[in-house]
Amino acid sequence: MSKQDRMQNWTQEEILAAIAQALENEPDGPNKEYWTTECTIGDIRGKHRIWKFKPAPVAVTLVRKCCGREFTHVLTSKQRLKSLSDWKCFAPECRLKVLVIPFGKFKGQTLPFVHEKSPSYLAWFHETVWGFEDIKEAIKGMEGMEALIAEYRQQKEGLEWRKGQFSPQTVDAVCCKLFSGEG
Repeated sequence: MSKQDRMQNWTQEEILAAIAQALENEPDGPNKEYWTTECTIGDIRGKHRIWKFKPAPVAVTLVRKCCGREFTHVLTSKQRLKSLSDWKCFAPECRLKVLVIPFGKFKGQTLPFVHEKSPSYLAWFHETVWGFEDIKEAIKGMEGMEALIAEYRQQKEGLEWRKGQFSPQTVDAVCCKLFSGEG
């Protein structure tokens, strides 16, 4: 998933509505005209005979569609509002839409998609793969995953004992039980 896919891009109508709302209490004049119409700085200078006109920045508040959070952007020119976007939403429900499996048979797929298709794969990922702590944290927070992870751990320990292959954690746990403070 590219950075562009993770961004919240607002439509020009949403941006213009936010600008109109931000400037509704400002008196009519060159600054309001610049931000609410299609005119340029040159048009404003000629119309109002202001040779050193520079528009005052305007702060607009836009609401993210996915989680209702508000983001404030300070606009200093019309160029900035043409590509206004934000990807800083870290609400848990939004993070699930952003985080993807980095490799394997579900490479590039979002966590909810993988959870729907193969929740045991997420349990395996959580317990087997090193690193990717942000993904593991999100997996652990998904509905029903705590139980699946615990079940995966039990199956893994049983398989270790049958095959005679022990993980360092299993060896440590056995040694701790055998030699813990007794004698």
